[in-house]
Amino acid sequence: MTASPCVLLLLLAAPLSASPLRRHRTAPRQGIRSVVQRARISSSSPDVQNGERGGEVGVVPRRMMMGGLMATGMLFGGKGRRSAAEELQQDETMMEAYFGCGCFWHVQHEMVELEEKVLSRRGKQLTSLTGYAGGKKLGDGGKVCYHNMRQVADYGRLGHAEVVNVNIPRSNLKDFSKRYFELFVKYELPGVTIVDRADPQDKGPEYRSVLGIPGGVRSPMFAEVEAACKEVLGSEWSLMEGHGNEPDTLLKRRVYVMDSNKFPFHPAEVYHQFHDDFQSPPYGKDYNNLRAVMKKEGRISETGCPEGMLA
Repeated sequence: MTASPCVLLLLLAAPLSASPLRRHRTAPRQGIRSVVQRARISSSSPDVQNGERGGEVGVVPRRMMMGGLMATGMLFGGKGRRSAAEELQQDETMMEAYFGCGCFWHVQHEMVELEEKVLSRRGKQLTSLTGYAGGKKLGDGGKVCYHNMRQVADYGRLGHAEVVNVNIPRSNLKDFSKRYFELFVKYELPGVTIVDRADPQDKGPEYRSVLGIPGGVRSPMFAEVEAACKEVLGSEWSLMEGHGNEPDTLLKRRVYVMDSNKFPFHPAEVYHQFHDDFQSPPYGKDYNNLRAVMKKEGRISETGCPEGMLA
């Protein structure tokens, strides 16, 4: 969606209120204004258009400032990475899917809650993990890493987005897709309504909206995703086939659908798992302690990436 000059003026001048489509934390009041102010500059940048760089030059995501400070004391060892899906029955009734919509911390929390509610999973039975997907390149040794001072396999530079992967029964794909589309926040302004992700201050291709299933738009399950999108967001939103390294989707009303066979999920570092989101109240110790539970079970382990921005 390209904002007209009138819409831009309204966004910059009008007081902003935000409400979730269904249930979500309050969206930042200043974030969307800042986004619109930079919309023309960002869209004209070759790096942003090509999706090859990690966000706008000079714009520091909130986790860039706080993540390094919080990484100390959050390092965990492991004997090799193992997918949570290995503990589940692998047959034609199960599938993996991933979802990206801004910061992956709050998306993981939402997916964990849905696993608990719909699938009655608890503790080590949960499968929602943060990670990266959608890029055309990998780092040395197949690594995909969060931003780090050593510049090792930076996921933004490799063209990947932040996502959350989950292993679910095929019959529940619509449930999880619907919850995903409910994460988009409605911003009410005088004379105009905008629906977009809840953390617009995090800008760049790393935060684009993506959804990955085996086969992508050619999957027989894609109809379930389409139905969920239309039910929650209406017909104005587009589900577009993803080819990798797409640009940011902010103010575009679109979600890129990836073939997860071609663009697989890459687990994030241990310190990014079951993390509080800075815009929400703390999720609680039981949630945060899932990191230790999953480490003990071998579900998460060090990926070979720096465990912290300053590590």
